[in-house]
This record gives sequence, structure tokens and C-alpha cells, in this order.
Amino acid sequence: MEEFYMMWLSRCPYIGYKRICKLMDHFHSAEAIWNATEADLQMVKGLREKDIDSILFSRDAEQLDIWIEELEEWGIQFYSYLHPAYPALLKEIYDPPVGLYVRGTLPEDDIDTVAIIGARNCTRYGLTAAYTISKDLGRTNVIVVSGMAKGIDGAAHKGILDAGGRTIAVLGCGLDICYPAEHKELMERIINNGCVISEFPPGTVAHPKHFPRRNRIISGLSKMVVVVEAGKKSGTLITADFALENGRDVFVVPGNVTSDLSEGTNNLIKQGCPIITEGNDILEELGIAYSNEEKDVFFKKIRKNLAPEQKAVYDVIPKQEPIFAEQICRILHKNIQDVQYILSMLEALGHIEKLPQSGYCKK
Repeated sequence: MEEFYMMWLSRCPYIGYKRICKLMDHFHSAEAIWNATEADLQMVKGLREKDIDSILFSRDAEQLDIWIEELEEWGIQFYSYLHPAYPALLKEIYDPPVGLYVRGTLPEDDIDTVAIIGARNCTRYGLTAAYTISKDLGRTNVIVVSGMAKGIDGAAHKGILDAGGRTIAVLGCGLDICYPAEHKELMERIINNGCVISEFPPGTVAHPKHFPRRNRIISGLSKMVVVVEAGKKSGTLITADFALENGRDVFVVPGNVTSDLSEGTNNLIKQGCPIITEGNDILEELGIAYSNEEKDVFFKKIRKNLAPEQKAVYDVIPKQEPIFAEQICRILHKNIQDVQYILSMLEALGHIEKLPQSGYCKK
């Protein structure tokens, strides 16, 4: 029952994490706070009059029972920051959620978590990069964290799920709501192979003001954050800022310098954020190593999943002798813009490399 009293505290207006910590230090349990008199509450140092009023007027046993029934109906668990299942990494941030609503299974604290995030209105290049990098991680015990939004987030979740891995989606609404609605099937897959979480109670609709709070949880849950595509003023950059403020490393997938959707990511590179071009870069940063034989087998599998136009370009590129884009155009009878675009995508995904003044060859 203590967790339900903590859930009640988390829903009290004006009573945030810091004040709940003060209350818990004084009363030692949420149930004791529920039963405290006004005089008892006035003894807590730093508690304002409106905080005391909020606690007193929010006590409603009938309402608490309704909330508990809601959780049971939707298969939702509530974990306060005092619960053993609450992620240890998330406790380290400046303003952690008082509690988390969870559908699915939270991972153990010793499993590596990586956030892959980016623009909703992304390019095909961004979708491919997010999906492929996330899929790279599916053979490992690494868990991908994202926001289940359209675009990059959705591609990141799908990539690791398609490879048999686990993922966490952090929502900016209650867990009884699927946002966006078209991700209903994806949400079910995530619940069955990881979890969806939110600090917002059931019934809370998605709202723009919720997403910065959601973003701090995404970065707080992750050992490192990978940004795939982001405009100059993208909400994705808020997550990157939270990560840097909390001492987490931020990595960037380089983008097309002529695209507005790459302006934010390329600016992060200018600021010193390291570049990621394949899942193996992430594994190396996490200290996870594989033999060359294992890497060869794995990347052969990944290349089988290239789109037909990517595979056509990839197949004409030699392993050792470099080839120029113009030569590829002549062989495939394609225009230079299409070939350059595919080459940049293959390079970003780590399948080929560009040699200075010598053309392209397989990596």
C-alpha cells in the first residue's frame, strides 16, 4: 500500500520531488504523510502553506481506490523513486520523477541503455540510419530508449524489435493513451519486448508542455544519447541538453549539410559531440567488443537488409580499388544526385568509406 500512497503524493498539486524528499525525511513513510495532521505538517521545514493545503485537500480514499482500479484495468504498475525497480540511472538526474507508471517490464540496472532520438518530420536517410543503427544493437543486450514519436523515434524502436532486442518508450501522456494513434501496434510490441513508461497518470492527454519533461526522462534513463536528425530548434536538442547537463555522453549521426533537418545535429558535431555511423561505434563506447569473425557474420546479415537501390550501388563498389560516383552513374544509368544521396547514406551507415580524392570503396 505504501507505493499507492507515494502515487497519491506524486499527484498532489505543487508537491514536487524536492518537497516529497523533505516530507519523507521527516515522516519516513508516505502513509504517515497521509495520516499527518495540519500541525504535524507545519513542523516540516521548508513546506509552504499552499503545500500543506494541497496535501490536506488531496486526501480522498475513494479517489485513491479509483486510481488503483485504473492501474489494474490497464495492467499498469507504479514505481516510486524508493522502489527497488525504479531505474538507478534516473535517480541521478537533477529532478527525477517522483514515480513512474509502467506497462511491461523495466530492465535490470546492469543492462546498458542507449537513447536514439531525432526529428518527427525526418528524411528517408534519417529513418534508414536510425533503423539500421538500432537494429545493429539487437544482437546485444543493449536496450534502446526513445519517445515512440513519428519519424526517428519510431524507426529506432522498430529496428531493435525487428532484431529481437528490447526497447523502452517514454510517453508524454498517460499509458492508457497511444500517442501517436498510428503507433498502436508498435506500442503493443514494445510492451511485450520491454516497456512503455510515463510520469503522467492514466487519462493525461499529450500536450506540448509534457514533452520537455518526457525528454529529461529519456536522457536520464540512458547511459548515452544518439541524435540522428534534428533541426536548429528541434525538441530533440532539449533531450541532448538534458543529457549533457546530467553528465551523459551525446553522439551524433552526421547529416546532409544542405538539409535543415541536419542543422541541429551538425551544430552538435561542431560543439564537439562525437560521430556515430554504425551500431558497432556504440558498442565500442560501451566497452562491448566482438571478434572480427563475429563482426563479419553480423554485417553480412545487415547488408542483406539494404533497400534495393542501396544494394545496387553497394554491389558495384569494389572492396579495395576505389570507384568514383560518376562511374557508378554510368554503370547503373542513374543521375548523379540519386547516386550521391545513396552513397552518403551508405557511408553514414558504415558500409562504405570515401577516400580522399580517390572515390569510394567498401569498408
